[in-house]
Amino acid sequence: MAVPTAARRTDVSAEEIGFLTAGPGRAAETALARLLDGGIVRVSRDGLVSAVHQNGHGATTDVETHIHNQVRSKSVRIGQVVRNAADSVKMDALQRELRRRRLTRSARPRLGAWWVFLVIGLVMALAAITQPWLLIGTAGFLGTAWYSFGAKPLTRAGRAALAGVTASDRVLAVALEGFRGTISGRPVGALFGMSQAVTNMVPRKKKRRRNARGGGAGAASSAASCGSCGSGCGSSSCGSSSCSSSSSSCSSSSGSSCGGGGSSCGGGGGGD
Repeated sequence: MAVPTAARRTDVSAEEIGFLTAGPGRAAETALARLLDGGIVRVSRDGLVSAVHQNGHGATTDVETHIHNQVRSKSVRIGQVVRNAADSVKMDALQRELRRRRLTRSARPRLGAWWVFLVIGLVMALAAITQPWLLIGTAGFLGTAWYSFGAKPLTRAGRAALAGVTASDRVLAVALEGFRGTISGRPVGALFGMSQAVTNMVPRKKKRRRNARGGGAGAASSAASCGSCGSGCGSSSCGSSSCSSSSSSCSSSSGSSCGGGGSSCGGGGGGD
């Protein structure tokens, strides 16, 4: 049996890394991974999650507590556990906290004609040299160009928080790659003794959504643009994750890319 991972000091928790990487679904997977790692819950060969300790001691976050409460009185399929946690009010609270810390923001889709507003704004700016009254229109077109250019769910601070994060333990491996992911060619789920059949029960990541929940993919940017079970980083449910982290091994750093991000949060993410 694998030994629980040691405490790790960081500016962001593994759960938050999961959200920033691929949205609410990935954060839910990471919370479940932490409970499995600590021996607080277990997964059967049939993919049923059940509590090992009924008193709830050992859960360290609200999302972990939510998961533990789900399985304390009865066993629940792993896929349902992840979906319920990703769509919970506890996950919404985590999203708000990440936004409060300016690690994520509401994603905006990029309009195909954004550059038209930019060109018009620049032309008007030149004309305003001799016709100052055109400055008002210039500001309007340049502002529209900036807004229509869109925005990814992860902020610069969010990308910085993921910089250098590696899959140094099995919980972080889930945060960066998901149970369906691989580390050095080995399925991440296998690190927890899960068979491929059980791993396949975890919600599969969905294609990136533009209106993703606060969190990106490849670890940094698309993470926020997606979520994995039903909504993205920008919404209240988990829909990310066409995001996948670029971390390829337990010693490699995660890249950035929605887990959705985004998050999509943009983004999204649950399954991979």
